[in-house]
Formats: sequence, C-alpha cells, structure tokens
Amino acid sequence: MGTPVSERTSAPTDIAVSLRDVSKVYGPVKVLDIPRLDLARGQIVAVVGENGAGKSTLMGVLSGTVTPTTGAITIAGRQLHAGRPDHSRDMGVAMVAQEFPLVGQLSVAENLLLGRRPQRAGTRPLGKVVVDRAGTRAEARTLLAEVGVTGVDVDRPVGRFPVPVRQMIEIAKAWGHRPVVLILDEPTSSLGPVEAERVLDLARTHAAAGGAVLFIGHRLDEVRSVADRVVVLRSGRLVADLTPAEATEERMIREMVGSELARADLAPPSSVERTATLSVRGLTADGLGPVDLDVRAGEIVGVAGLMGSGRSRLLHTVMGAQPRTGGSVAFDGADFHPRHPADSVAAGIGLVPEDRKVQSLLPAHSVRWNVTLTTLRRISRRGVLRPRHDKEHAARIVKDLGVRLHSQEQPISSLSGGNQQKAVFGRWLAAKPKLLLLDEPTRGVDVGAKAEIYHLIDTAAQDGLAVLVASSELEELLWICHRIVVMARGRIVADIPRERFGKEVIMTAAAGSGAGAPSGRTEDAGTSGEGKAHA
Repeated sequence: MGTPVSERTSAPTDIAVSLRDVSKVYGPVKVLDIPRLDLARGQIVAVVGENGAGKSTLMGVLSGTVTPTTGAITIAGRQLHAGRPDHSRDMGVAMVAQEFPLVGQLSVAENLLLGRRPQRAGTRPLGKVVVDRAGTRAEARTLLAEVGVTGVDVDRPVGRFPVPVRQMIEIAKAWGHRPVVLILDEPTSSLGPVEAERVLDLARTHAAAGGAVLFIGHRLDEVRSVADRVVVLRSGRLVADLTPAEATEERMIREMVGSELARADLAPPSSVERTATLSVRGLTADGLGPVDLDVRAGEIVGVAGLMGSGRSRLLHTVMGAQPRTGGSVAFDGADFHPRHPADSVAAGIGLVPEDRKVQSLLPAHSVRWNVTLTTLRRISRRGVLRPRHDKEHAARIVKDLGVRLHSQEQPISSLSGGNQQKAVFGRWLAAKPKLLLLDEPTRGVDVGAKAEIYHLIDTAAQDGLAVLVASSELEELLWICHRIVVMARGRIVADIPRERFGKEVIMTAAAGSGAGAPSGRTEDAGTSGEGKAHA
C-alpha cells in the first residue's frame, strides 16, 4: 500500500510542466481556458470535473494530440511544439488514455515496444532492420512485471485480451518510456480494488522518484488517497486548486458542478417475489463455470470479483457472444440457445459492454444513428425509416439521459467518454428489454451522471426489468443491488443478500477462494477477439 499524502515529504519546487494562457476553441465554443498551471516534480496532481469539463482536451494538449488555439507549454523548462505527439513523447510526456491506443492485431510485446524494439547485433541486409524478437519478448515481460502483471502471453495479439488486462498493458507501455510527466486518464476505471491500488502505488512510485503525475479520476476516494493537489475544471476553466485538506468529497463536487449535488435518494430495494427472467444451470464456457444463477423480474443482481474472476465472461456467455460449452439457460420461461448476440437482442436482452469504443459504438456515425440503433424497427414504417420520427426519438433519448452535445448529427466519437456511455445506456433503455446486462455501466462517468444512471436502473427495475450488473466498483454494487454474487476462477463462490452487504464480506469471498483466472490465465471473460458482442 502507498504512503498517505499527509505522510510524504514536501514536494520539490522544480517545475516539470508549465502552462501559460492555454486555450482551445472549436468554432464559437471555447472548451479550454487555462491562464496558468504548474506541475512540480515529485507531485501527483489530480484533475477532476464533470464529463465535458475540458479534462480530455487538457490531456490532449499536453500529449500533443490536440493543438491549442493559444498559449505556451514547457516541459522541464523546454518549449513543447504544440500538436506534435512525437515531440511530446520525446520531451518526456507519457499518457495512459481512457480509450487505449493499442494495436489490436499486434502482439503484447510489439505493442509495448512499438517504435523502439531492440535490434539484433551483427550483419543485416542493406536497408533492413533485424529485430531481436527474443529481446523484445524479454523486455516486454520485464515491463509487465514492473507494473505487477504476470502470466500474460506476450506473443498473443493484444486485441484478444479483456479491457482490464489491456489497461495494465497500456500502463506498462507508458511506464516503459521512463517519462518526466506521467498522465493517467481514468487508469483504474476498469480495474478491481486490488489492481486499482497497484496502479495508485505506481503513481506514488513515479512521484517519489522525482517525476510528475497528472491523475484524472472520477473515483473521488482514490483522488483523495493519492493526490498532493486537486485542480477542478468546470466548462473548460480551472475553478479551484485544492490542497489535500481542502479536497473533501463535498468540496470537490461543489466545485465541479457549481453547487451542492443532491445524492441519489434510492430507497433500499424491496424483496423480489417474482418469477425468474433468467435462470442458468450448470453453465460452462471457456474459463467459466459451472454457474447456477437466477435473476428475477424487478431484481438487480450484482456480480463482483477480482480481475480475471469471470464477471464479463458470464455476461457475454448469457448474451451469446461467448460460446457456451455446457449447461442450460432459460429466459422468460423458455429454453434459450442464442447462436449470436442478435438472437438475444431479438428476444429482449440488452448488453451495455465494458469496452464501448470497440463493442458498442459506430464512432464515425452521428449520435442520432448510434442512439436509435436498437429501435429502428419501432420508428420505421414497413421497413422505411421516417427521418422526423428518428430525430424526435433520438432527441428524447439524449434529453432523458442528459447527454451533453452540440447536435445529434455530430459524430459520437466527438463526445466525452461519459457522454458516449450515457448514449449507449439510453439506446438500451429505449428498447425496453426484459433483461439488461451491464458490464461496468458507469466506467468513465462523472459523479453527477452516476447518480442519474443509478436512478434510471432503479426505475427500470421497479417497472419489472431484470438487471445483471458486473462492476469493479464495490460502492456501486452495494448501493443499487438487491443481492451480490461473488465470482472467482469462473465460478460463483458466494451469494450475498442485501442484509449482509459489506466490502469486507465481498472481498473475503473473492480473495479467500484463490481468486484468479481459470488454469492460471489472466484473461477475463467474454472479451476474447472471437467473442465480442457489438451491442
């Protein structure tokens, strides 16, 4: 565990990053306006704000992927050439992005050492480079070990690993650049508590060695545990720069939203005495099972477990994205054998997957097109789409979910990660399914939007929707669920009713069962390259 901020020595005064009069304008909209911001070596500076507050733009400016409209940036006293990722990297800036820029077809080793793979000594053909493949593998394993990851096949294509493993690979890639400034954009959003603490310790280690860390997070308890300073962005402006003592959860929320935020006022779920919408018996798949599980109409069942426990694999197998090898599934009172996720969608099952970028979105298409995908038949007449009805339907979805956008015709990829997630969520609620599978439903979503999504889940369950939700955020499961099942090694090892809820109970069940992936594998669930559902 890392040393608490209050016990660390005072941060050095050497400036690692300096921003002066930095702004970014898109058309008539100024999305970033930072008159002055300095980051010292040996310091972890957290950046918090609602979705759309300017956090991603700030990170893009520092990493070179966004060209600022005005201003100057220096890294360790040297001027940064704006809008050049290569120069930013050479100057010592490494970024772990929320949407991983990994090349899915290349191996783990190739991704980790992309552009700097070791070369073999000796004679080589003129004009050609001979790559030291053994050296590449060895260095890749060393980098993974430095961030606490073992058991990963570095020759396997990175796209075949689940989101949590890819998250750690991306962190190892940034760590390998030995940066002056390490930018961590929601680095724990897809990780369980143990893996998340490992990442926080890496941030502490980098700062202790004299580096600077810029940490973007929505989990305010993590922010408070790791940050030496907390800067708050609202509508692109820096509205507060807080010390650890000042950065209470209430203060951060007030600065982010400009007022006090009413907490979600969900009544404890009442007991559910309805028939099972989903009934699973002896379900097995690659790395899963056997699993027995019932989810009743109106019931919210949480799925907890450490990374590699099989949480996602369970949801994807039920959805038909991961082939099952045994057992039975009954849905809505009848045997259910989906050959493809489309069969599940047609039957009334929806999935909000963990990796929205790969599994949910059509990035180049409009927000309107993305949010109405699941309801095109309903708003069409004899197979002909009626544009006016389509636009009205999309407008209702984005309004109900509070999606921030300039126009429903803008590409959905231009929205912040949290607004993309809300759009996916709204797509499925509009389809009115009987069973909704949620895999990390609030990943990358700010505190205000989380409360809104929790209300939506609660309201849908009260209307009879069965919900199965896998999450690495225990507070999330403890707040919204009727009961929580805990997974380890692909099996359910505990079924905890609401009256016995507690973090200690869940973690004891998860860790006390020798939690890990089946057969020593680190891959989690249903997210191998062949089994991804575009939901």
